[in-house]
Amino acid sequence: MIKRVCFILVSTVLLFSFLYVITPISTLFQFTVNVERSLSGLKLYNLEAGDLNIEYLRGGKGPPLVLLHGFGADKDNWARVSGYLTEHFDVIAIDLPGFGNSTDTIDLDYDVFSQVSRLKTILDTLNIKVFNLAGSSMGGYIAGNFSAQYPERVINLWLISPLGVGGSDESEMFSAVRNGQNPMILPRTELEFSQLLDFLFVERPFIPAPIVKYLAAKAEQRINLNTKIYEQIHNIKNREAQFDSPLDTVLKYYKGPVLITWGDNDRVLHLSGAKVLKHILPQAQVTIMDRVGHLPMLERPEETAGYFLTFASAP
Repeated sequence: MIKRVCFILVSTVLLFSFLYVITPISTLFQFTVNVERSLSGLKLYNLEAGDLNIEYLRGGKGPPLVLLHGFGADKDNWARVSGYLTEHFDVIAIDLPGFGNSTDTIDLDYDVFSQVSRLKTILDTLNIKVFNLAGSSMGGYIAGNFSAQYPERVINLWLISPLGVGGSDESEMFSAVRNGQNPMILPRTELEFSQLLDFLFVERPFIPAPIVKYLAAKAEQRINLNTKIYEQIHNIKNREAQFDSPLDTVLKYYKGPVLITWGDNDRVLHLSGAKVLKHILPQAQVTIMDRVGHLPMLERPEETAGYFLTFASAP
């Protein structure tokens, strides 16, 4: 039996080594993405919403759960955690306009008001009227503003390390930006992209070096668009973020159920944002994850999903 297991392991390693040699990195990367989607019960879809072309992942059964990714990311940031959610929810992970394979014209505006309006158009096109809404980082900023504007449509609001908490302490990243450094989330080279991965996680997920190189090249190709979106979504003035619609203002009178999840080692957005939001949302449940960085759903997907499943099932 041991010999058989060893043979299978060695054969698998040899197979992937062979595929690596004969397969372009872009193809190999897409293959791994497709496998993770399939394992999580997600399928790829495309829709026309107004003048937008939107790509999204969808799978599972139950009440809708709409997932909004953060800056520089895309819908596949949710693939891993979705494997624990699709048994309970109809999961819809959207490529927000400007990211992934959705419309990304540089001439468009990408401020929070524009993105909230587009999100409504997308959901109306999908005929999703009432739903759970989750957002990570920038996606949390958009989700919070959407919920404040259309509270009757949101069953549960899940904010994961959300951007846009005006009263929070300055994070390590924004302190560096204020001192003249390039924003960590705008990598311009392969080295900066690798440094970003270390910055985002406490325990960086394993990513083969060729795939890191491939992703870094894609980020470099998008630097002009990403810079515009970064400046508009943060409403940058004199190197400082001056949010157009801060969550601690727009959610002040929001009465719906809210779950706030934050990693205690988040270097991108300061953990104090959770306390600020709890102050204005007394009904909110706050979960601080120990030894976790900015992206809990990637770093510890099962644990992250478990918090929402428990929250959403509470009477």
